[in-house]
Amino acid sequence: MKQFLLLSFALILSVFSFGQCNDLFISEYFHGYGNNRALEIYNPTATTVDLSQYQLVRYSNGGTTPNAVGLSNKLDPEECWVVVSDKRDPAGTGLDTMVDPALQALADTFVCPVYSINKMMYFNGNDAITLEKISDGTYVDIIGKVGEDPGTAWTADTANGFTSAGGARWWTRRATLIRKYDIQDGVTTNPPYFNPAAEWDSLAVMTMDHLRWHNNLCHPSGLNPIEKKNDCFFYPNPSSTGFFLVKGTEIIKSVEVVNVVGQMVITEQNPVQRGEMKIFTNNLENGIYMVNVNFADGSSVTKKVIIK
Repeated sequence: MKQFLLLSFALILSVFSFGQCNDLFISEYFHGYGNNRALEIYNPTATTVDLSQYQLVRYSNGGTTPNAVGLSNKLDPEECWVVVSDKRDPAGTGLDTMVDPALQALADTFVCPVYSINKMMYFNGNDAITLEKISDGTYVDIIGKVGEDPGTAWTADTANGFTSAGGARWWTRRATLIRKYDIQDGVTTNPPYFNPAAEWDSLAVMTMDHLRWHNNLCHPSGLNPIEKKNDCFFYPNPSSTGFFLVKGTEIIKSVEVVNVVGQMVITEQNPVQRGEMKIFTNNLENGIYMVNVNFADGSSVTKKVIIK
């Protein structure tokens, strides 16, 4: 009798577990200020997955017309893939304002640089986002509800159908959402309603410290953050203004400017301990220089600047 009960329990557990941890899902949703947009895809399976078989899709403002963008690369088990809006021009303004350098440094790929060509990464809080199979368009995961316009954003307001009609706190606009630890699969059918609190934890807008890793029940010991990549950007570049700004993804400790023959022509410490510095170039001749940016965490980046 005991063996029969154990066998029955094993069969029930097997049936209950079937279908879990068997496909990709969206593990993080990042809607920040300006053009700061990111989506993180997680592989909970035990095998490497070909991302080229998938696409991210945006359904705008309750519409059902897809705006899709394909993916690429291979995603190993327990790994994440971070997709960021392709706005990297430091001179960009308005709709082309640059994505925060800290977010850029966490990206695995950039997509949708031009709104008129592909609108997928321009989601604004009331757009349904899906991860779909390219072959047949089947849903692999859904954020929101396709065909529903919740107003400004989806909320946790049960009385108003999880819309923003009652003035409840926004969950999908100006916020970061992280998939709960015990969620092992994506939403594969368009839901009757979308309650973000059911499967997501909500963090403050512009929270980035969970991107590139995801702790999940499919791999309980898989808390494996990927090493952060620091980066920096110069503006203007080329510079004809007598200075250029250095903006980094980490606190900048010092900046060194080296000419084409290897001579250090500028070396400056950062007195304010921030992620930016202003380097004056009035005494430099026109030409190409290499700039070494040294960060407070011990890392460094070398890039080229042109002085005119």
